[in-house]
Amino acid sequence: MSGERLVTAYLSDLVLAAEPLPEERRTDLIVDVTSHIEEARAAGASSEDEIRQMLKQLGEPRDIVAAAADGLVLVEPAPVAPPQPRFRGREIAVFFLLPFGVYIFLVGWFAGLYLLWTSDRWTGREKWLGTLITPFGYASIQAIATVDTGYVMAGWLRVPVLLVLLLAPLATVITLAVKGRPGRSTQ
Repeated sequence: MSGERLVTAYLSDLVLAAEPLPEERRTDLIVDVTSHIEEARAAGASSEDEIRQMLKQLGEPRDIVAAAADGLVLVEPAPVAPPQPRFRGREIAVFFLLPFGVYIFLVGWFAGLYLLWTSDRWTGREKWLGTLITPFGYASIQAIATVDTGYVMAGWLRVPVLLVLLLAPLATVITLAVKGRPGRSTQ
């Protein structure tokens, strides 16, 4: 390991060990130790062995921090929660089963509803949105378009109604995708 790498590794350990110190004290400590290392290197510590010896004389980073923390109330770093996956497979299935699940022997849409209602990622209001906006997804739109009821819709009304019916399932899926986060069902 080169001398430069030894210094970099030492300073990285120092920064990590100094994390519980108050910010101002931590910054002062790191600046002091860095300037001491630079002075020792300017005075002739250039070989790997000389740098290793100089760092050994400075002491272990955790010991330096312990000495600097004497009498201080230390700030514990906040625990870092493990990252949650944005969506699990069951939530991704909801996005496909609600609009298209009815084409899977009709049970696909009901499976999508089950997955929607048992997930912890959506509030009750969002679950009702997914259930009621377009029951049976695009199949209901197909049924409305193909079943002859004898009712003739006004020409000017056909395009807006068709657009709403086509976009409603898509808007529902987008809303669920944007709002879905773990633990929201209890909100």
